[in-house]
Formats: sequence, C-alpha cells, structure tokens
Amino acid sequence: MKLRKLFPKLLLVLVAFCVLLFLLSPIIAVVGGSFNDGGYFAFPPKSVSLRQYRAALTNKEHLESLAASLKVATYSTVVASLLCVPACVALAKTSNPIVNKVKTLFMAPIFLPGIVWAVGLLQCMGFLRIQGSLAILICVHTVIVTPYMIRIVGASMDNFNYTLEDAAASLGAPPLTTFFRITLPNIMSGIVVGMVFSFMISFSDVVITLFVSSSSFTTFPVRVYAAMRTEGLDPMVLAYSAIIIVVVLSISILGEKFAHWSKHFSTML
Repeated sequence: MKLRKLFPKLLLVLVAFCVLLFLLSPIIAVVGGSFNDGGYFAFPPKSVSLRQYRAALTNKEHLESLAASLKVATYSTVVASLLCVPACVALAKTSNPIVNKVKTLFMAPIFLPGIVWAVGLLQCMGFLRIQGSLAILICVHTVIVTPYMIRIVGASMDNFNYTLEDAAASLGAPPLTTFFRITLPNIMSGIVVGMVFSFMISFSDVVITLFVSSSSFTTFPVRVYAAMRTEGLDPMVLAYSAIIIVVVLSISILGEKFAHWSKHFSTML
C-alpha cells in the first residue's frame, strides 16, 4: 500500500528529472566538449585538455568580434534603460485608457518574428541609403531590447506603493527628489533585471544583426554562425560558449540569491 502511494510521487520526480536533464543536456555537451584535446567536437571528450581555452584567448578575430558584441549589447542596454524607465513611470501614472494600447504597441518586436524585423529594417536602410555601422546596429538593438525593458520595469511600477511618493510630497519633497530618492530605489531591482535580460538578448542576436551589420563590423554570434557554415563546428567556439555559460549562470545565481530575480522574470510570461 505504501509503495502504491509513493509510486505517483516517484513517477513525478522521474519525469521532472528527465525534463531537467533534457534541458541541461546542451549545456553539458558544450561544457564537456570544450575540454576535448582534438580539433573536432567530441562528447564525452576522448582526452581532457585546456587547449581550446588557450586557443580561444589568443584568437584575435574572435576576440575582436566578442568585444564588438559586448560593446553593442552594453550601449543598446544603457540607451534602452534611459528611454524606458521614464516611459514606464509616465505610463504608470497615466490613467488614460489608451495606455494599455501603447503598452501593446511597445510589445510589437516580441510578437513579430525576427526575420520580419530584419527584412523591414533592411528595406528602411536601403530606402534611406544608410549603410550598416556601429551606431546603426546599436539603434537596431535598442529597438529589439526595448519591449523587455518596458515589460519588466513596467511590472515593477505596477507593484510600486505610490503612498510613498504621496508621503514625500506631503513633506515638501520636489518631484525630482521624490523620483531619485523614493521611486528609483524601489524599482531598481526591476531595472537591473531588465538590463541583464536586455543585454543577453542583444548579445545573442543573430538574425537581425546578420541583416543590418556590415562586413567591417562583425559581432560574435554572427562570426560563429558564418564560421560554422564554412568550417563546421570549431571546438574553440565551445570554449567561448562554456565561459559565457559560467558567467551567465553565476550572475543568475547571485541575482536570485540577493535580489530574487525570478519574480521579475515571471512578468515576461
């Protein structure tokens, strides 16, 4: 009887474990394959070595493209934050029924496939006779990440206790002082989560960047994609991927431990 009662729970645990293993299998394969000593992908590695990591840290082309991706992701995230935080505050304090329609309009880049945006942006650039450059790519990525900033920061504003602002105003605090000393600190965790999420979206984008970037300025995901089409899977790329995975997981664990980031990411659903 006890075994019969425990069977559904054991089955549920087994299914959950299988799903988790399925989700983690690409990460396990990438990290494990990055330690292979050969010049090809093999998992499990036939011989363990740090050869791919040494090659990754000395490859000039890949390091330049990695720096380009970091630059574009950083600039676009900062610009999106400077635009979206005031916009979210204004939308949250506006009681006009049109606000919900405006929020839906901000979500448009999420709803449309990336290839649609890429073709549309390429046509606009051709019509305006604009060539791909760092500034153009930053503007495009700002458009890409803006919906995520709006969604996450907007959710923080929805949960904000506005009586704090009323109390500050009743004590004679000017609006700017109230914003920087009351509102901004209370929604800062949402802003940070939105910036992290936006940075990852910008850094990993391939489709739109492939259409609007120029040959003189190549981001890391685009370079990896181009190399895989011509040379196949380079194990050195696995080393870069493993480093990125470790960094992202470390930031996520620390963010969840100290700021409970998961409650902000749930607003994306």
